[in-house]
Amino acid sequence: MRTPVTNAALERALSLPRLNRYLNDAAGNLDGALSLYESNARISEAFYRPLQSLEVCLRNHLSIELTAAYTANWFRNGGPPLGQDAIDKINKAIADLARAGRAPTPGAVIAELNFGFWVMILSRRYDATLWRGNFSSVFQEGGKRIARQRVHNRMDEIRKFRNRVFHHEPIYHQNPAQFHDDIIEAIRWICPDSADWALHHSRVPHVLANPWP
Repeated sequence: MRTPVTNAALERALSLPRLNRYLNDAAGNLDGALSLYESNARISEAFYRPLQSLEVCLRNHLSIELTAAYTANWFRNGGPPLGQDAIDKINKAIADLARAGRAPTPGAVIAELNFGFWVMILSRRYDATLWRGNFSSVFQEGGKRIARQRVHNRMDEIRKFRNRVFHHEPIYHQNPAQFHDDIIEAIRWICPDSADWALHHSRVPHVLANPWP
């Protein structure tokens, strides 16, 4: 599909710094680097659905627990023992909704808060408060609760991977098959039925088996 003219145009459009990883792995061959870039884009695109499934599942289950303990307005009534950085993220979400002309309803704010917020409130600083008081029963494996550190470490690694996907960075060299397994397993910790659904609809295994269009 590409010609030398197309390759030269893409080199300018994508920029050498962005192509550097691909060029290194293709021994400096531009055509090979662009093929890797195309393959990486296909893999990244396929990850949208499982990542979306995890993010929505995580935020909704955590917000259910927060609502049960602190009412549906937990994000602005001062109930949860949130740190200032979490409060700042909530205030930004409310401000972003206002700029878009949308009311800061519980559903809208929960959806506006990014994945990083939900991962952050699983961190060590909330172990004695939100984790033990609200979240520890959310994550289970084989009928047993999972340690907070294991949950947070997994979600934080997925967060970093997610950011690479959505910032158009290379992921083909980061064992995407393992990340896919980790994402599905993380969903399963929260909701096994949702994990089965996410796996059924995921295109990642097919794309990894057929990386070239």
